[in-house]
Amino acid sequence: MSELRSLNLKFVILEGNTLLNAIRILGKGSEGLVLKVQNIHSKTMALKIKRIDSCRTDMKNEFEFYQSINRNNLGPKVYSYTKNALLMEFIEGLSARNWFLKSKMNLDLVRKIIINILTQCYTLDKLHIDHGQLNKLDNHVIISHCGSKCTIVDFESASCIRKVNNVTSAFQGLIFKGIISDQINKFVNYDKKRVEFLNLLSSYKMDKSKKNFDSIIALI
Repeated sequence: MSELRSLNLKFVILEGNTLLNAIRILGKGSEGLVLKVQNIHSKTMALKIKRIDSCRTDMKNEFEFYQSINRNNLGPKVYSYTKNALLMEFIEGLSARNWFLKSKMNLDLVRKIIINILTQCYTLDKLHIDHGQLNKLDNHVIISHCGSKCTIVDFESASCIRKVNNVTSAFQGLIFKGIISDQINKFVNYDKKRVEFLNLLSSYKMDKSKKNFDSIIALI
C-alpha cells in the first residue's frame, strides 16, 4: 500500500474486460495485472502491478522501454514506477481481438488499422526495440471504439538485444494466422497475395529499409 500511496492514487476502479476471482480488471498477463485507477487529481490512469510469482525484480526495465517509445509517440504515456507497480496512461478502447470480433467494419477502415499498426511496428524496428509478443496481437494492441487510434501496449517482454521482428510478427497476426486474420479476410482475401507478401517480408527481414516497408504497405 505504501507504494500505491507514493504514486498519489486515490482509489481503484473495478472495471475492465478481464475477470479475476469475480473482480473486473483491465488485463492479466504472465508477469502482471493491470487495474484502472484514479489519482488524487481525479485523473483516470492504468496501474500495472507485478505478480507475486513474477520472475522480474522490479518495473524499471519496462518503465524505461515506455520512456523510449513515448519519445516517438508510441504506446501509452508512462508517468512513474515503484519496485512493484507501473503507472501509465489509461487507453480507452478494446483489445484488438475484441475490436475485430465486435465492431462494425468496412474495407477502408480495416486497411487503415492494418497500416496504422504496421507503421508503429516499423518505428519500433527502427528503434531496435523488439516487443516480443506481437505475433499474438489479441491483447497487445488497443483500438479506439471508432477505429481511429491504435496503441501497442505491454512491453514487459521487450528487448533491445534480440533481433527485431515487430513488422513481420504483427503481419502474421493481422493477415496470415489467427482470429484477427480470420475477421480481416472476410473483407479482403489477402490469401491470394500470400506469395507476394511472403517475398516482400523476406526482403524486409534482410533489409529493414523504408523502401521495403513501403512495398509491403502498397500491397495491402
